[in-house]
Formats: sequence, structure tokens, C-alpha cells
Amino acid sequence: MKNQYVGDIGDYGKYSLLRAFVRTGVSVGVNWYLTRNDGSNDGKFTEYLKNKEGYRRYDPEVFDALKKIASKKRKTVLDIQNSGILPGVVYYSTELGPVGKPSERMEHRLVWFEESMDVLKGTDLIFMDPDNGLLESNDGTKLGAEKYVLPDEVKRYFNAGHNVVYYCHKGRRTIDQWFNYKSVMFDMVPEAKSAILTYHKGTQRSYVFLIHEEDFVKCREIIDHMKQQWFQIFTEEFTNLGDTASRASER
Repeated sequence: MKNQYVGDIGDYGKYSLLRAFVRTGVSVGVNWYLTRNDGSNDGKFTEYLKNKEGYRRYDPEVFDALKKIASKKRKTVLDIQNSGILPGVVYYSTELGPVGKPSERMEHRLVWFEESMDVLKGTDLIFMDPDNGLLESNDGTKLGAEKYVLPDEVKRYFNAGHNVVYYCHKGRRTIDQWFNYKSVMFDMVPEAKSAILTYHKGTQRSYVFLIHEEDFVKCREIIDHMKQQWFQIFTEEFTNLGDTASRASER
């Protein structure tokens, strides 16, 4: 996540999704995986906020809040945290950046992640919000690794008792590559129940859920509600575990 992304069209769906969990009493933690702004045009897709009738109906409170925030010259994730659209959410906002030599970068990241676990402990669901999604290795020394979550980080949150959802996108992957990529963590954490929601406004954005069995029915109900509220804008995808799209009542 970069501060420059705040308020863009992807943010609208993202905060509405998290809000759906908050409103049902799920305690949510957010690790922004915050990185520095890069001066690109990414995050400037806010024209949807001018099309009030076309978009506001999906989640009016989130829409109105983002409209105010997106108009600011120096918008940051703190604007989201202070907006009130996600009441009770716990945030880890420490920036993750490339620091020093490769060995130093890994050590820095380990300390950074340990701190995040302490800040977000006690939450039911942790949302991981990297720029680019999941890195398929645990090599945090790679150039640009700060823009990704590492598989071990997902596993550590899950093994600590949290349900986990992380952001990723298809990008230029082929259909087969995308199928394999979105299923990576379910091979690594076979005990996790799976769900993947994809948001179809702006560039394709997907949210990969790893859910503990005892929480699965409740999470399914929330996910099904989102699919209805955002009909054909949020859709569900398959994983290598099979069809995850069946409703909770059918399981």
C-alpha cells in the first residue's frame, strides 16, 4: 500500500469489504505493508467519485468518506484510519522499505513483522495490503520484496489464530499461471478453508482468504452478502481445492 493509492477505485471495494466484517462483530486488524510513494500515476483513478449515481449506491458511507479524502493534496492511510468508516479496526502503519544490504533488509523485515504481530494480536481477521500481492518465496532480500507479503508471514498470522486475507492481482499472468498463483497458500496451509473474492472495477484485484474451520460459516455468510451487495462487481473464484462459491447454507 502507498499513501498515493488512498481513495482510488480499488479502495472503495476494499474498505466496503472490511466494513462488512466489522459490522458483524469481527475484530479486524490491518497491516498496510506501507511503502513509499513513487511519483507514478498509480492511485489517481478517482473519477468514479464524480459519478455519484453510478457508484455511491454500493456503500454510501464509504463513498462519501473517500470523496472527501481523495480531494486532499496529501492524503495518507491516516485519513482512512481517522475517517470512522472502519470503527474498532487496529492498524499497523509502520513503513516497510528497502534498508541496507540484503542481510540487513531481512533482519529489518523480521523485526518489522514481529512488531506487527504484537500490535495486531487479539484480532479475528488480519488484512495484509501489499502493493503487488504474494511473493512465492520467502526471500525478503530480493529487490522490491517490500511490495509483497511473504508466505511465512501469512502462515505465522494464521498459525497464531487469526483468519487472514491478503491482496493480490492477476497482472500479466496467463490463466494457468493465475490459477496456480492464487492457490499457493492453500498448498502451504492445507488446514485453512479457502475463499477468493475478486473486485472488477479498475484493474482486477483479488482478496485471498485463509479461514479457520470454526469461523468458516460466519465468513462465508459475510462473503455471500458482499457478492449480493456488489453484484457482478465482487465475484468468487476457484482454487485447487475446488469450488469455493457454494453458499454457507449448502455446506
